[in-house]
Amino acid sequence: MTVSRIQRLTLTHFRNYRAASLETRGDVVVLAGPNGAGKTNCLEAISFLSPGRGLRRARLEDVADNQGDGSWAVSAEVEGALGLATLGTGIDPPRDDASATARRCRIDREPVTSAAAFGDHLRMVWLTPTMDGLFLGAASERRRFFDRLVLAIDSEHSSRVSALDRSLRSRNRLLEVRNYDDHWCDAIER
Repeated sequence: MTVSRIQRLTLTHFRNYRAASLETRGDVVVLAGPNGAGKTNCLEAISFLSPGRGLRRARLEDVADNQGDGSWAVSAEVEGALGLATLGTGIDPPRDDASATARRCRIDREPVTSAAAFGDHLRMVWLTPTMDGLFLGAASERRRFFDRLVLAIDSEHSSRVSALDRSLRSRNRLLEVRNYDDHWCDAIER
């Protein structure tokens, strides 16, 4: 696997950043500052350049700057196996029709269907202090972590996990009914 490197990170209306740009010039980058300065917000912004809800698992609407219009954007110039690419994600301002907030993703300013496409340019895994009981706690948290590890290697893994989750939900609904067709249940379990 080729190492990827973020050369520039740009944040717009993300958490406590109305507008910020960070250029990196080395293989190792240290974010230093007092508590509350926004170091973790920077890391969370980077985590949105991968599939999922970011390292804090926040709702999309919750990461927008309080003084903004409800929109936010994260963009990064990434040097990786496919050369230099600009990855971007964010949400538009909320509309009045109460429709669901949709996350938009772009590579080199061209729309892509999901953040899974970012995996061709940048892959990441994180451990946070809240994950300190990962191997002692709930099995679901361990599975989520291992799924993220596999996703860092195989960008198609999330679609397989989603298909499995749908099948398990379908199977569980059948089992709750208790009046199901054995052939149908066998087909789902395969």
